Amino acid sequence: MGYSPETALADLIDNSLAAGARKIDIRLDWRDGDPLVEILDDGTGMGLGRLIEAMRFGGEGPDAERGGDDLGRFGLGLKTGSLSQCRELTVASRRDGNVARLAWDVDRVGDGWCADAPDASPAGELAAAFDGGGDGTLISWNRMDRLGGLWGLDRDAFNDRIAAIRAHLAMTFHRFLSGEARRLAITVNGLAVTAWDPFCRRHDATMTLPRDVIRGPDGSIAARSYILPHRDRFASERDWEEAGGPGGWVERQGFYVYRGDRLVSPGGWLGLGGSRAWTREESSRLARIALDLPVAMDQAWRIDIRKSLARPPAWARARLAGIGTDARRRAREVFAWRGTGHVTTRKRTRKDESEVWPWEARGGTAVPRYRVRRDHPAVAAVAELLGDDAPLLGGVLSAIELTIPVERIWLDVAEQGGAEPVQPAAAEIAELAAPLARLVSSMNTPDESGDRLDSVLRSLGVTAPALRAAVIRQLGEK
Repeated sequence: MGYSPETALADLIDNSLAAGARKIDIRLDWRDGDPLVEILDDGTGMGLGRLIEAMRFGGEGPDAERGGDDLGRFGLGLKTGSLSQCRELTVASRRDGNVARLAWDVDRVGDGWCADAPDASPAGELAAAFDGGGDGTLISWNRMDRLGGLWGLDRDAFNDRIAAIRAHLAMTFHRFLSGEARRLAITVNGLAVTAWDPFCRRHDATMTLPRDVIRGPDGSIAARSYILPHRDRFASERDWEEAGGPGGWVERQGFYVYRGDRLVSPGGWLGLGGSRAWTREESSRLARIALDLPVAMDQAWRIDIRKSLARPPAWARARLAGIGTDARRRAREVFAWRGTGHVTTRKRTRKDESEVWPWEARGGTAVPRYRVRRDHPAVAAVAELLGDDAPLLGGVLSAIELTIPVERIWLDVAEQGGAEPVQPAAAEIAELAAPLARLVSSMNTPDESGDRLDSVLRSLGVTAPALRAAVIRQLGEK
């Protein structure tokens, strides 16, 4: 059914949340490649009758009326999620001091579909804690299935799997872990899981767009777009990688669908985009959009059994496509301008702060054409210096514009995961300093020469302090 260890564990945490749990401990014991996995919560627990229903396949199906904080869906997650990973599932629950315990054994399930009632859970660290604790539920996975994701791993691979589990839980339940929703604490092998915010809301360069509400026959959807900072705006490479999340920046772009504050779909474009559905692209990797659905909208969104896939209803697709189009456009601008904020984070008030290379759409599927602005301050100043020969400059620029290798540039940038800021080498600085100094001196504006220099460099997208210092030296000599 497509479960991984992390999605299976997330299904069990849903049940713990429905039981009012505030703390969930997960323990994975390697045991030379045949692990024991234990999940212990401090929820309200179950009596025998309720446990029997919980262990019944499809006990409460999708037609059952659920409360706003009940994250169940088909009444199958406990069983299917667990048995996707192990061959023996044991559930022990204590309520009001009374313990009930049932187990499914895959090797014996064909014998009348009868669950076992063992006297004890498989011996483990959390089983001992359950025996000495209060109300709550202990789930044990024993005898790992060879088709699951935990059997037969060496120690290093097993530790990598634990890291993937921690990352997935930090993403899926980040609203609970951070306290945005009902507070929940999760530990994995004794270490607390820290919330991972997909939207980098604490970063001062993140763009938060206004909240949008989409109303339809099945209820209302709340949407909010976030344009995350460019790579250059992060303090370190480690901060950049952590903000990318599980799978990285390209994988995590798009819509984040929440159901009862629990993340269901962590990224992707929901099949939107018309006849050519949008794909995950480098240029849109900074766009992330939060969508909040009520639990009652499961059927309209066709939430799958693993609660990991959602499909928007027809009545919402046009509005969602509009929201996605705007977010992708804004993300593309930040990506193209390397996070300097020229296009999206600051209102343009001066002509010298506009792009050097505005693009022209060329109908159909043709590659856009990029042209150098003839009224750009630097271009205009050179044209004025040339006097009657100014058309020569226009002709040279037109020839260059026709031969820009857009496809080659895009391929090179995509292959390296984004363009790094270009810092001019010493030889390039020496070559540029004198012409820029003459250009600044010839500009017919009332500003001081230092202000004119900053205007030119800013409009050209150049931020190298060494180049600025070299030009200032040239101006001083003049």
